[in-house]
Amino acid sequence: APGEGAVLEAIHALRRVELPEAARVGGAATLPQLSARLLAARYDVSSLTALELLRWDYKQGERVDGVAAAGLRFGIAAICETLPALLNRSGGSRGLEEAMAAAAARRGGLGLLLALTAPEEEGGRKGLVAWAGGGA
Repeated sequence: APGEGAVLEAIHALRRVELPEAARVGGAATLPQLSARLLAARYDVSSLTALELLRWDYKQGERVDGVAAAGLRFGIAAICETLPALLNRSGGSRGLEEAMAAAAARRGGLGLLLALTAPEEEGGRKGLVAWAGGGA
């Protein structure tokens, strides 16, 4: 088995290898450049609508016990932009409400949909938007 030094040397050598023309996504000529471009593209949500953002990083559950909330179907979407940016993308609070209602309907009629947004500043608090509807 190769020693730690040999493994590190191989990793450094791979970083200098030129990519074949067919693999040069976004003009990347090396593996580190390709990695950086792919990671940046992964978080580029500029072309997504508010509805698409609500579907992007989404989890769903259902509460089946308890008296008041028996059978409540709920979902939460992690939004990778700030609340002001989400509101702007939605065309304001009414547009965001409509997008959340549409997202809830597409999920089979949720009773509650939460959107957790990114903090506006480093270390700041995240935003939370709640939509409650008649899907329970």
